Amino acid sequence: MERAALYIRVSTEEQAMHGYSLEAQREALTRYAKEHDLFIVDYYVDEGKSARKRYTKRKEFMRMMEDVECNKLDVILFIKLDRWFRNIADYYKIQEVLEAHHVNWKTTEEHYDTSTTNGRLYINIRLSVAQDESDRDSDRIKFVFENKISRGEAITGAVPLGFKIEDKHLVADEGTVKIAQDIFAYYDLHNNKTATRRYILEKYGLSITMTTLQRMLRNTMYKGEYRWISGYCEALIEPQIFDRVKERAQTGNVRKTGANRTYIFSSLLICAECGRKMVGHLGRRGSREYYLYRCNYSANLKLCEHKRCINEREIEEYLLNHIEEEINSYIVDYEVKAAQKLKPKTDKGKIKRKMEKLKELYINELITMEEYKKDYETYIEQLAETEAAPVPTPDYKALEGFKGNEFKGMYKTMEREERRSLWRSIITSIKIDKDNNIVLCFTSLSAE
Repeated sequence: MERAALYIRVSTEEQAMHGYSLEAQREALTRYAKEHDLFIVDYYVDEGKSARKRYTKRKEFMRMMEDVECNKLDVILFIKLDRWFRNIADYYKIQEVLEAHHVNWKTTEEHYDTSTTNGRLYINIRLSVAQDESDRDSDRIKFVFENKISRGEAITGAVPLGFKIEDKHLVADEGTVKIAQDIFAYYDLHNNKTATRRYILEKYGLSITMTTLQRMLRNTMYKGEYRWISGYCEALIEPQIFDRVKERAQTGNVRKTGANRTYIFSSLLICAECGRKMVGHLGRRGSREYYLYRCNYSANLKLCEHKRCINEREIEEYLLNHIEEEINSYIVDYEVKAAQKLKPKTDKGKIKRKMEKLKELYINELITMEEYKKDYETYIEQLAETEAAPVPTPDYKALEGFKGNEFKGMYKTMEREERRSLWRSIITSIKIDKDNNIVLCFTSLSAE
């Protein structure tokens, strides 16, 4: 029996207009699989997902492709080609992956042949037509949205803080409008985003990310305007106050790093207490400058107990003095874990005979589909173990170059950008706790 994935996709508009409901597709695909003696591995259902968007945005589609790459599937079923793609470029990207893993696809309500030139040409034509139809639908939707906006109607259920939807229009939300007005008033007075976030957290218990705050301070809906249409909704903030705040938010309270300032460990340092990345900043003492790193979740919002800064020189000294023992320890751990993955060989022929007997039991209706599926997956896993690749021989050459006094001497002659690239080549992260203890995480070893 071929292992089949049943892929189902529908957008809200299509379900209403054409009757492509999820249940209808599921029933049609299930019936086809049973009639053609296919074993259903799983159903992959993308609800409310448009084929116009990148396939990477379809969660279930990506899960199915992971199963393809793990060699769990033989064929993919869907009712029509437009359930699959409406974009030629994306189609061929995925087709390359399917062919590499010997996975075919079939439509239950249409016929395609990818083995001939004419067949492939026909698919190109159908995809081009589907893409054109999708573009036309998009234009119609844009026209509908423009009409809604001109009438002051909300076009999405997601509304900014301080608003709610009543009779399709945005109006002030009594429960949150005071918070939104307080945010603008406090920032207008203090001109500091971090202080504003802390103030709102302390007064209302509401944690706002910096990105959300910046988006709020630039959102013209707060002065009643949307897409340059004045009076689109009720104004929560006086227009002159909003314009003043927006201008400050766009230009003020920005830390300039300087064109030649490079933080060697930028994006590598992780706060071990809260798991967030530590941020570099410049410290000064007289005419001297210091490159420091801190946990902003502690410094700005006081929500992490990691309050200490760490000097960049302290991190460099630790690495230069301990990199050799850290590498040796990492290599030992790697080899131990790799050895643990070795499992005794299982009789491949015996497993295949069991699978044949299992198939006979199912065909003779002596076991149910659920029982068959459960045992079949167990045998597949056992079969995979018999074909497991041997533990790869790791390549230690890159790590060996970081040992000895020669490396230390070379490091001192390097520019800051070169040092930054050097550490990134072997280290994925450096965890630092509240006492500034350092733990390294190395890049995975590659096989020769």
